[in-house]
Amino acid sequence: MKKKLLLLLGVVSLLGVGNAQAFDWFDGRLSIGGGYGRVKPELPDTYKDSYQDSTMWTANIKYFINNDVSVVASYADLEPYARGDNQDFYRFRPIVASVRYNIFHHLPISPYLTAGAGYSFNEREAPGITAQQWSNAVLQAGVGFEFFITEGTSLGAEALYHNFVGQSGIEPYRLASLVGTVNIYFGPGPSQRRAEEALKEQQAAAAKAQADAEAAKQQALAAAQMQVQQASATATSAQEEAALANQKLQQLQAQNQQAQAELDNIKQMIARKDISPITFKTGSADLLAVSNPTLDKVAQIIKKYPDLKVRVEGHTDNVGGDEYNQRLSQKRADAVKDYLVNQGGVSGTQVTSVGMGKGGPVADNGTSEGRAQNRRVEFITYIQ
Repeated sequence: MKKKLLLLLGVVSLLGVGNAQAFDWFDGRLSIGGGYGRVKPELPDTYKDSYQDSTMWTANIKYFINNDVSVVASYADLEPYARGDNQDFYRFRPIVASVRYNIFHHLPISPYLTAGAGYSFNEREAPGITAQQWSNAVLQAGVGFEFFITEGTSLGAEALYHNFVGQSGIEPYRLASLVGTVNIYFGPGPSQRRAEEALKEQQAAAAKAQADAEAAKQQALAAAQMQVQQASATATSAQEEAALANQKLQQLQAQNQQAQAELDNIKQMIARKDISPITFKTGSADLLAVSNPTLDKVAQIIKKYPDLKVRVEGHTDNVGGDEYNQRLSQKRADAVKDYLVNQGGVSGTQVTSVGMGKGGPVADNGTSEGRAQNRRVEFITYIQ
C-alpha cells in the first residue's frame, strides 16, 4: 500500500510541474470527488481477531463558502475481510456531513483538516443467526491534501477516523482509513477570475481616459460660454469682447476639425502604404527609424495649430497579458510624444500620451492582419 501511495504522489508531482500558480479562489465553487483506499477496522474484542484490513471507497460533494472553509457531504462503503474460514460478515456505510478547513490555499498543494458527524447504516451476517441491520451516529475527523493538476481537477490523499457511537446493545467499533482521492471542480477558477478583474480594470482605465478627454472638452466649452455670458452683461465694448471670444471658439473648433482631418489623412496614407507606419521594435517601445518621416509630418501638423491639444493614444493587439499590454501601450505612446517634442519641435505642453492597452480593437484579433491593424498609435486633437 505504501509503495502504491508513493507511486501516486510521484505521478501527481510530474503532472503538476509548471503549474505553481496561486489557487486563491475557492469561494463559491462546487466540487465532486471520490476515492479508494484501505481501512483498518477496530472491532469489539469479540470479533477483532477474526478480521483484517479491508478496502474502502468514498464519494463526496463539497461547496466552498470561502477560500478557507467548505461544507462536505460524503458516503463511504467498507467491508472487513474475514480471516480463514470465518463466515461472519460486517459492512459499514456511514453518511457524514462535515466541515473542511484549508490550512493554506495559495499553492497547487492544499492541505486541510476536516471534522463532522452523521449516521451509519450497518449490517452483519453470520451462519446460524438472523442477519442484523442497525444504524447509529458516527463522528468523523481527518486530515488530507489536494494536488491541483489543473484549476478544475485534483488528486489527493485523505486519512480519516470514524468513531461509531450510541450503538444501543452493540459493542463499540471504530474505523481508521487512508484513501486516495480524485476531485473535479466547477465554476470559474483563478485564471478566469483574474482575467475578468483585469478586463474590468482595463475598461475602467479606458473609460477614465475618455471621460478625462470629454471633461477637458466640456471645460473648454463652458469657459467660452461663460466668457460670452459675462460679455453680454457689460457695455458695448464687453459685447464686442464676447463676440471676439465666440469667434475665437468657433475658430478653435474649426481648427480642431481641420487638424483632426489632416491627422486622419496621415492614417489613410499609411493604410495606402504611401508612407511608412509608426513602427516599434518587437515587444519594445523603441521607435524604428522608418517611423521618423511619418512622425515629422505629424509634428508639422501639430505645430500649425498651437492653440490645440493633441492626445497620443497607444493601442495593442490581444497577444499577451492585460497588464503587459497596458504597460507596453503606455510606453509606446510616451515614446511617440518624446519624439514629437524632442525631434519634431512640438511644445511639451501641447501633447499628452495615454496607453489604451488592448481594449480598443478596430479589427479582428483572430487574424494576423487584424492584429497588425490593432497595434497602432492614434492622434486625437481637442480644445483645452
